[in-house]
Amino acid sequence: MFKIEFDEPTNGWLPVTIRYQDCEEVLFASDIPFDPMSQLEDVLDSALTGVGGEVWWHLEPGGYYLSIKPEKECFHVRLDFSADSKATTREEVFDFVGTFDDVVVPLWRSLRKYQSYGYERFLLSDKVMKSITAHVKANRSK
Repeated sequence: MFKIEFDEPTNGWLPVTIRYQDCEEVLFASDIPFDPMSQLEDVLDSALTGVGGEVWWHLEPGGYYLSIKPEKECFHVRLDFSADSKATTREEVFDFVGTFDDVVVPLWRSLRKYQSYGYERFLLSDKVMKSITAHVKANRSK
């Protein structure tokens, strides 16, 4: 099962736990140079509309890269790590293809839970979250 959990941000750092099967990565992502929560919601929304993208969980100097891309009726998810945040030094952590319920629903739930806390840093966009929620509701009614 794929799952991401977020804890309370502190001083520009966001505690994140990413799980897939037996793999568990615990990291503290920086909001510099980009807010990874904004990236995550944009990537998920983009994947739902047929494009997808990548989130950079910047650790200064290292980083994790979470890629979500639509693939027919499923989603291709990949997590890589780079000790120096360079594309040439990335190492795969996990890679899988999952259904809407395997990928989108758990991410959406995690984002909604995080959004409910109302933290002042690493904010989520109401507009993007409404778009993702509309996709989730539409898929559930099928």
